[in-house]
Amino acid sequence: MASVEVKINFIEQVKESRKKIRDCFKRSQEALQFRESILLSRIDEIEKDYNSKNQEMQELLEALNKSKSFITDTLTSNKLKTTHRGIESLINKQIEELTVDTDSSIAFEWNNQFETNIEQLGSIQLNGQTNISPNHTFPVQGKPVVPDYKAKQLPTAYCCKNSDKKAPGELNCPRGIAIHYQTGNIYIADCNNHRVQVFTSNGDYLFMFSEKMNKPIGICIFQNKVFVTQYLGHCINKYELEGKLIKSVGSRGNGEAQFNDIYGLDVSDRNSNVYVCDCNNKRVQILTQELKFHSMLGIDLFNHPRDVKVTRDRVLVLDDSDPCMFVFNSDHVLTNRLITRGDGKQTKSAYCFDIDRDYNIILSDFANHCVYIFNQEGEQIHKFGKKGQGIGEFINPYGIALDNTGHIIVMCQKNTNCLQSF
Repeated sequence: MASVEVKINFIEQVKESRKKIRDCFKRSQEALQFRESILLSRIDEIEKDYNSKNQEMQELLEALNKSKSFITDTLTSNKLKTTHRGIESLINKQIEELTVDTDSSIAFEWNNQFETNIEQLGSIQLNGQTNISPNHTFPVQGKPVVPDYKAKQLPTAYCCKNSDKKAPGELNCPRGIAIHYQTGNIYIADCNNHRVQVFTSNGDYLFMFSEKMNKPIGICIFQNKVFVTQYLGHCINKYELEGKLIKSVGSRGNGEAQFNDIYGLDVSDRNSNVYVCDCNNKRVQILTQELKFHSMLGIDLFNHPRDVKVTRDRVLVLDDSDPCMFVFNSDHVLTNRLITRGDGKQTKSAYCFDIDRDYNIILSDFANHCVYIFNQEGEQIHKFGKKGQGIGEFINPYGIALDNTGHIIVMCQKNTNCLQSF
């Protein structure tokens, strides 16, 4: 009897094992099908958008053909022929811009949506559960590497004269900086000169622009547009890369799209919304890319928000509270607070920061005259710089940015060579 019982138990175990294996792969298959449906849905959206843009191009082509027909039949003078060429050139330019926009949109979605999700599908574990590993996605112009921060002790380049003059290439109380990741050009908010100056990555002066500026302080670049906050103008301006003003929005107040001492800003690559630190209103305002009011963040949370960075899955806000770094998820739910501040603590007075693709935080400390590096848990992993005018030393470091080669660009308010690249 004993041997019979053993045989029966073994058969039951085999049946149960087979059932478990089938269930496991069934759940895994369901997870894969779910991710497949998400990807296919996104591709459908991209195709729909592409078809819409193609329709717009067809309409422009029809308009061009009508213009050609009308002008050919009725206009004969050299002056009117010139007008025809101008119309044709204008429409061709519109078509070209639309084509570039469509192509870049599709490339962006492919690089940042489809391939990302394919990587995530590869991380599914066949254990009856879907375990998607985190993938930190940055904008197309985002930072491709995590620098060796411990090597950041002495600058590899330093430039830009700080003075109280307005000569091209000279700065007076420089504040925020932004880097155009295709050209490497550095855009500097030249605060007390009420302008933005542009330099090459080597520090050579290129040009400046100043239309409708009153103490520019925060600056960022998104999709070849430059967004600048005006500290005393209580507004945000949108420019072409070469400095042509597109739009200006804002006035002093506490209503929607009104500001009280505006500071840093950033643009989300997920939805193109503009996040603006409305400092003395103790909030971050969120505008559309056309600078129309969208929503607010951090009501009853912030003391004086100074800078903000936005990625696809989180929003980080630098405040002068303690701890000073607020971390929100993509739904604007507060998930963490990092980095202590104040006398005798980690930081003393910080106004600007940047992040790499691993969410390490690169923060300039205005009062401690140094740069801190924190990991995404808020633990200090490196620090460099001290007070002084020498190479690798700072006096009131303010603007800070990480370029796409891993260099840290630091802008100081009072150094003789106020821009240093590490």
